[in-house]
Amino acid sequence: MVAMSVVDGATRLGYDPYRNWVSQLALGPRGWLGLLNLALCGGWLIAYAAGLHRHLRAAPAGRPAARLVLLCGTGFLMIAAVPIDPGLDYPPGVPAVHTVVGYAHQAGAVTVFAAGTAASVLLGRCAGRPRAGLVVAAVMVVSFAASTVLVTLDVQGVLAGTPSGLLERVALFTGLGWIGALGLRLYRQG
Repeated sequence: MVAMSVVDGATRLGYDPYRNWVSQLALGPRGWLGLLNLALCGGWLIAYAAGLHRHLRAAPAGRPAARLVLLCGTGFLMIAAVPIDPGLDYPPGVPAVHTVVGYAHQAGAVTVFAAGTAASVLLGRCAGRPRAGLVVAAVMVVSFAASTVLVTLDVQGVLAGTPSGLLERVALFTGLGWIGALGLRLYRQG
């Protein structure tokens, strides 16, 4: 997810990773790459949740953590299936719109971040790193909330060119990196 969205975003005409959100890569030319990236991340998280469910069966926070990762993966599949509305000048030349489909996409994104944040906390407990899990969750909450406020200000024309895309990436990549690193740690512990 991280590598593909960074490379794809850096090579798209008119796409600004500082301002535009990752799911906007599912729009415009090569939009299929963005869709594939979101769907693959969702599938990876669902498979990961199944492994967590088996591996952490005895841990008190294990089953809820696995369910949250499953919900996060399902949310990624939802945002891959339900495209984001054009906006923030991407794709170039396409007017910004606000549709029911776009609002459904936003609901999927909130699901991804809420489930991912809660999963980060519980997985930190399961891996014996509860403080680190709380720090990751705090970074995710603060950066996602800030990106949401900034994108709203940008869309409304109050403050143009905000770093909402950058802050969304901080939240997304921090959560996915933490979840992946803990999976590796749990795998090595046997």
